[in-house]
Amino acid sequence: MIIKDKTKLEEKCSPVSVKEGEEIGVRLLHELREAENGIGLAANQIGINKRVCVINVKEPLVLINPKIVEKSKEQFIFAEGCLSFPDSKLKTARYQDIVVEADNHEGQLSFSANSKNIDDAFECVCVQHEIDHLDGITMFDREFRQEPIVKGVNVPIKIGRNEKVTITKGTESKVLKYKKAQSMLEDGWTLSV
Repeated sequence: MIIKDKTKLEEKCSPVSVKEGEEIGVRLLHELREAENGIGLAANQIGINKRVCVINVKEPLVLINPKIVEKSKEQFIFAEGCLSFPDSKLKTARYQDIVVEADNHEGQLSFSANSKNIDDAFECVCVQHEIDHLDGITMFDREFRQEPIVKGVNVPIKIGRNEKVTITKGTESKVLKYKKAQSMLEDGWTLSV
């Protein structure tokens, strides 16, 4: 049975031995097959607070004590869901490329959403999603929120030549057309927004 209580999913999971992790992995893969439309599952989603998760996009993958050791600066927006919150879908910001180490894999595992194969993107997002679960982080913590557009803050102000503006210098202020104010701006005056 999949845990749907967000507060239980916010607890960090404990490391586990490879032997115990493999046993948990088998159970997780079984639960994942029973779930509808699932591509990944973390141990805490079935009430086991251990650092084990499974991903089944291209092939079944068990990760024991996984951690992301490298991530790209580039992120992408992805429509994401979760078996613990079946009625919720939201856009998240995820890293485009990650490198993962896990106790049950020699070397490092690379995942990239930067390919023409959509399964690569699903796998890359799923690995990040499941490792987040093990760290007590849900998709709601990664939700992408579009910033409101604010002129002069995240969008440059465009002022027409004949538009009236207010400029200030110290305690003095003047209202005049922008084309006349431009030369004064180079002389220490500032534009009031």
